[in-house]
Amino acid sequence: MFKRGMTILLGASLLSACGASDREVIQLDYIEDQWNIESYTKEGEIVQIDEKKEVLKACEGDRTTELKGDVTVYQSVFAGRNGVVSSIDPYSMKVVTYLEGDERYVVCREDYTNQLMAETIDAFPDFVDTTEGISVSRFPSLHQTSSSSKDQLMDPDELNIDEVDMMPFRDTLLEIEPALFGELELELGGKTTRHPLTSFEPTGIERPRQQFAIGLDRNTSQPYILFSFFNERFVVQPLQLAELEDPASMEQHAFEGLSVDTIVEPGQLKEGEAVPLYTFHYMRDGERVTETMTVRFVGGTLLKEGEEPESMLEEWMPDQEDGPRVVSHRKPFDGNDLVYPDFIEIPTGESEQVMEVLKEAEPVNRKGEPADYRYLTLTDGWKGQSFEVSVKQRSKKLDIYLTDPLRDQTFKLSSKGAEVFLDIFPEYKES
Repeated sequence: MFKRGMTILLGASLLSACGASDREVIQLDYIEDQWNIESYTKEGEIVQIDEKKEVLKACEGDRTTELKGDVTVYQSVFAGRNGVVSSIDPYSMKVVTYLEGDERYVVCREDYTNQLMAETIDAFPDFVDTTEGISVSRFPSLHQTSSSSKDQLMDPDELNIDEVDMMPFRDTLLEIEPALFGELELELGGKTTRHPLTSFEPTGIERPRQQFAIGLDRNTSQPYILFSFFNERFVVQPLQLAELEDPASMEQHAFEGLSVDTIVEPGQLKEGEAVPLYTFHYMRDGERVTETMTVRFVGGTLLKEGEEPESMLEEWMPDQEDGPRVVSHRKPFDGNDLVYPDFIEIPTGESEQVMEVLKEAEPVNRKGEPADYRYLTLTDGWKGQSFEVSVKQRSKKLDIYLTDPLRDQTFKLSSKGAEVFLDIFPEYKES
């Protein structure tokens, strides 16, 4: 009897030890309710994707830096985080594209960047339609445009411009046949423009040719790039050079008396070759100047192991903080964005403090009364975790309980942990 009792106790101890890891408070995973994931048919119809984890974990394996063979692009999937749309969250968007060359590949773009990462895969997910694909050349081509397109350029109603008296140069209008991956760089008089003419990336949607031309602000004599996306109205971008001391400034040198001639020979561009595109004739310091604008195709490079993508909007967006995020909110993530004051978001430093406090919480078999801000959501990269928060007021302190609904397990913060938590989230003192 004694031996049997010892055996039972030993077995119970072993089971307890084996289950200890299951009681770790923080267990981040892909939380499907946090994400809206959709794709588009070739006709532009939206299709919801149910295999969310499959999309979110794409490109987390060993990276490849080369897409070999003639590539066929099958499908792109867009993942966006529901709930709080944060200006400091670098993991709010992910674009995943499935394509095939000599091998099967998945290519990913995170956040607002033109830097991609890729992974070789054995098979496509079940939702990828391989019955129809899009073959895209590795190199872009330039084409002349029709007279009707040039007439459209000269129509003032086609230029989407505020407070700019724009004069388009009719014969500068050209069309771009897109490439698989890369960008077109411009140089004027040997100086690179601040921004590329356009960028390319693999998509599962047939992309129409894009049109561009040169225009001039009659009031300031500053040149512009006129660009038409998907055959819609033209938009404009100042022709800025990278050598400007303040790249974000709109100040430019005046191009008095500017005229522009188109000199490019239409056809496919070779990678790295500077092709003469236009000649600019204008007055500078009382003398007539002629400068050549060239276009160069720069093939895209895939990020290597350990390299992180950089935002292409860094000039306009605040610096993004890497690290965990913690959000307290009154309503659950249900596909709708949460709006203030229904959520409380804290910066990375305080989020890290909360995460440390949670790690020290102890499992308990009780909980308190539901708090006003009932939910606490953690995110770190593409993964996350949610808790239901409850509180119990004692004579001199407030106990904080957090329940993981997926495990049906409640944890209680230590006294010190509760103090730190309430310093960061004083709103819970008022619950």
